[in-house]
Amino acid sequence: MPPPSVEKTRSVGRPRKLQALQLALEPVNSQAARAYARLKQKLKQLHKPQLDCRRSIIQGIPGFWAKTFVNHPQLSSMISDQDEDMLSSMIDLEVEECKHPSHCCKIMLFFGNNPNFWNEVITKEYLININGYRVFNSTVVQWYQEYKCEACSRRHHNSSPNFFNWFTDHNFTGSDRITQIISKDLWLNPLNYYKRTKSLEEGAERTGTTQILNGIQWSIRIYLN
Repeated sequence: MPPPSVEKTRSVGRPRKLQALQLALEPVNSQAARAYARLKQKLKQLHKPQLDCRRSIIQGIPGFWAKTFVNHPQLSSMISDQDEDMLSSMIDLEVEECKHPSHCCKIMLFFGNNPNFWNEVITKEYLININGYRVFNSTVVQWYQEYKCEACSRRHHNSSPNFFNWFTDHNFTGSDRITQIISKDLWLNPLNYYKRTKSLEEGAERTGTTQILNGIQWSIRIYLN
């Protein structure tokens, strides 16, 4: 057994070696992160035609995104009838994620003409860390004057986790779960939730449009996952 003085010397030297090793790993980790970001960007460009085709098909299905949101088992309880009406004018959804230099997520909701607000695009950007999603940029909803009072009333009289508060409040408590569902689940395969509607189960799934969308979705999931 080594003398106490020798063991003490070893115990002091080990953290220094560990620190030196960690310092040596940092540039390797940074290089790996940059390489991953370049690969992700290359894959994004390769799959852009499929994403564009999916977008074009979805825009030809009235109320696609409203049904998709409402049919999601974890979102349905947080979406009111008014939310569903608002979502009925939604024509597209895009999610972008990058991990260099910071891990960020950007959600964009595109809308056609509607009786509630002027915005054509509502954007929410988040920094992602071990504590969850922290919003750092969010579009201010430009309500039409005749709907502004109702929107304000809804926001102040219902503080529970719901889609409307996530949509309108930059720092809404409990929004992490909604953000995660949209970016990590619903966006990856929206057709999975749209197909929960009875009308599609009763026969629309056999249509050429849905079969094409199924094929495109399968290809996209390989990239998005």
